[in-house]
Amino acid sequence: MTSTLQASRWIISDIDGCLAPEESVAWDRDLFAELACISQHASQGLGPVAPLTLCSGRPQPYVEVLMKLLDVRAPAICESGAVLYSLHDNTSVLGPGVTPGKIQGLRVVRGFIEKEILPRHPEAVVQFGKEAHVSVFSKRPEIFPDIRSRVEAFVAENGLPRLEIQPSHYYLNISLDGVDKGSALRVLLEELGIDGSQAVGIGDTEGDLPLRECVGFFACPANSVRAIKDAADYVSPYPNLAGLLDILRQPACRLDYRPPSEPAS
Repeated sequence: MTSTLQASRWIISDIDGCLAPEESVAWDRDLFAELACISQHASQGLGPVAPLTLCSGRPQPYVEVLMKLLDVRAPAICESGAVLYSLHDNTSVLGPGVTPGKIQGLRVVRGFIEKEILPRHPEAVVQFGKEAHVSVFSKRPEIFPDIRSRVEAFVAENGLPRLEIQPSHYYLNISLDGVDKGSALRVLLEELGIDGSQAVGIGDTEGDLPLRECVGFFACPANSVRAIKDAADYVSPYPNLAGLLDILRQPACRLDYRPPSEPAS
């Protein structure tokens, strides 16, 4: 798992709620074309913006498609830190803290959700394609507290490995204990050979807070939850992809940016 691009500064962005709307709707073609142009130029060393990679709760095949469209040349983080994927050699590895025992326990929990939870909430569905993470989607996120409490009780009653359960706008994300976007990002930054102070993080929900702890500059679009806005160095006045594009125009996203405390070379 390696990067085919050497850069002194990187941007790490979430997908849902940042690069794309979290709702199951069509993306804005023109805005995405603008992002693709910026990202491709950055990956080719042709623009002022630092290169981009992705950090998402989405499964690897979904992230892979976006990496191809955007010409992402660094490994990306999938399944909220449970998987790291490198496009150029088509290699996936499990993130730090992921063990066979934890994965087996999560599979038991998924079986419980499918057998006991989904019949109670027929509007909810389990996202397919994940190896070490479970996401439950519903257009009615008010059902998530009930699902969460039932899953937590099942885990405790059956002595299963601990889990982290967090809602986003329309997903209830169930992660292995100790496995999050931050733990994977620390591995990725080491692979890229840069310090966290030279990285920009972009997110919109509580699951992105571990990114804040690993990067020198953190930003979010206008649709972000309050906890993310409170933690951000910059909050865009625009939502979703329009907000991401606005963030990319900020000085901190330029390759030649130097923090105020860092002297120019």
